[in-house]
Amino acid sequence: MQSLPVFVAAIVAFVFGAVLMSLVVGRPEAADVEKYNFLQGNLPLTLLALGSVYLISAFAEEVIYRGFLMTRIGEMSARRRWSRPVALVVSSLAFGLIHSDWGFAGMVQASCMGVALGTSYLIVRRNLWVTILAHAYMDTILVLQTYLSRP
Repeated sequence: MQSLPVFVAAIVAFVFGAVLMSLVVGRPEAADVEKYNFLQGNLPLTLLALGSVYLISAFAEEVIYRGFLMTRIGEMSARRRWSRPVALVVSSLAFGLIHSDWGFAGMVQASCMGVALGTSYLIVRRNLWVTILAHAYMDTILVLQTYLSRP
């Protein structure tokens, strides 16, 4: 159940990113989610989308950005005091950049979420399954929100 507090921390970080961007640039543009309209009210496609995001987003992104990137950057500077913070920041920024289709504000939000997930990854002693599950909870909310929205 360690994944639930990690999920909450990631949501708080995501909201923090939204608030930060609203303070910096004013009211940010709404995310363009029209490309996901095919999920509205379509249960079979929504279930397929959930399976896809669990594999591609939750599992793969956590393995790449927390499991691989944070570990490798940390190993490159293992004897330095700043190795963990640098690994955390670099992996979080990279995580934000891959969400460029969300726009600049979305990249900031994803980066903030990456900091929360990365910090949690270190706190739970690099138990990747905790962050994978937390990421999956967030993806579930996003997909179900689209499924339940009205056309």
